[in-house]
This record gives sequence, structure tokens and C-alpha cells, in this order.
Amino acid sequence: MKNKRNCHIKVGDKVKVITGENKGTIGTINSILFKKSIVFIDEILPRIKYIKNTQGEESKKIEIKTPIHISNVMIWDIETNTSSRIGYKVVENKKYRYFKKSGKILN
Repeated sequence: MKNKRNCHIKVGDKVKVITGENKGTIGTINSILFKKSIVFIDEILPRIKYIKNTQGEESKKIEIKTPIHISNVMIWDIETNTSSRIGYKVVENKKYRYFKKSGKILN
């Protein structure tokens, strides 16, 4: 069973949300769940969940990180301030990611 799939983004990449409620938000990736294809981004506000009281306990207010599907995220090029698709180049037996718009290699 494979736990990690080939993915166009990695933890620590700066990305832009391209669809959904948080469209246009730019932030860094905090964690990735590969089995569910979900990403958690630092700059997105958490959702608030209320838990009702049960058997004399007090009701609680919990903050939950907002998950975003991997397909709804596009990598952000800091130098040109644009979002871009990712391509792969092999240079001297090493595989690199690069921005398709600018052609610059991504670290």
C-alpha cells in the first residue's frame, strides 16, 4: 500500500486557493493528507464547531482547521507574483519542479 503519491505540491510551498469559499487566499501549506487528497493552509481561518452539552457537561466551542482539496490549489511564484502550473525537468540525473509560466526552477 502506498502512503505517499506523486503530488505537484509539498509542505512549505506557497500556494493560492483558486476555487471555493477561500478563493484568492495565498498561504503556505502546513500539512497534506495524501489518502484524502487534502491540504491544510496556515493563513485560512479555522471553522468553529459547537458541541452540545451532554449529561451535565458544559457546551464547548472548538476551532477546526479548514481542509482544501489538492486540485483547488495552485502554486504561487513569489518573484513574479502569479500563480502557475508545475512542470518537471531532469537535469544531471536529478528531477526538478519548475514554473510553466516563467520557466524558473522551484527549490
